[in-house]
Amino acid sequence: MIRSLPGLRILAALAAIGTLTSQVAYAAQAGKCLTPAEAESVAVSALPNALASAQKACTPHLPARSALRNASTRITQVYQPAADKAWPSAGRAFLSAFELPLPEGTSLDVVRPLLLATISALVEQEIKPEDCGTVDEFYAALEPLPPANVGKLLVAFLKLGDDGKKPGQAKNNPFTLCEDPKR
Repeated sequence: MIRSLPGLRILAALAAIGTLTSQVAYAAQAGKCLTPAEAESVAVSALPNALASAQKACTPHLPARSALRNASTRITQVYQPAADKAWPSAGRAFLSAFELPLPEGTSLDVVRPLLLATISALVEQEIKPEDCGTVDEFYAALEPLPPANVGKLLVAFLKLGDDGKKPGQAKNNPFTLCEDPKR
């Protein structure tokens, strides 16, 4: 089963992007959803922080030549520019999906550091030392892909997780993906 793979804990942590505060969790129950494109922009905007946090958590447990330990340049030169480009869309999607008690007209730039700090903490918390080898393999397989494709894969994994749940079972995603009309 896909949820039992330890390397996918990083996906669970990315999926937890919406848990900025307990108020966010309550707002998520209000039924608002993110389109796949919006969810992809949120995932892409979170990639640099999520990867840097995975790198921080796993560096002591990986060989010196591992892909994740040596990812700093790629994070800075490839993922960060993509995240900056995705942020306006991701920020708007995040704010529309969760009714945060923010003053009207609050800049997305105020929300971003809070969201990214939450992502970092969640990723570091989710990854266990025994998972680092698998997380490294997962990263090495995704590394050649453009950030947009990684975002699409993350959203596809979220959909798989939701599709496989039993009636009455709690969902793993902190936000709801809108129904895909093509399905």
